[in-house]
Amino acid sequence: MKSKVLECDNSINTIEVVNLNFDVDILEITISIDGDKIDIIFEEPAGFRVLDEGDLLEFWPECSLQTGWLHEVTSGGWFELESKRNGFSLSGNAEITEYLVVGVNYCVSILGWENPSVQQSTR
Repeated sequence: MKSKVLECDNSINTIEVVNLNFDVDILEITISIDGDKIDIIFEEPAGFRVLDEGDLLEFWPECSLQTGWLHEVTSGGWFELESKRNGFSLSGNAEITEYLVVGVNYCVSILGWENPSVQQSTR
């Protein structure tokens, strides 16, 4: 997998995905970095999945917490895997960008039409 790091934390802090809220128009992912909460917001995502980080070992070390907690996946990720299925209608759509939010226990893959916004959480 190839990716570009969009957000990172260069300390030894623990980063955890602590909340996920989806209401058709918005996907909001809240992470905790040693108690400080940050929201990553995707407007009208095309799709997302949540997996234990242990189920994504083929993506390490490229997309591990050592490199960053928000990645733009440029090749070899979930979108490419899904594109091998005949029934995947987004296959080959150049307007879709794949993102990966990495936590200690859970990771969220997102297929998005637009870049996410990142802000301090109000939770």
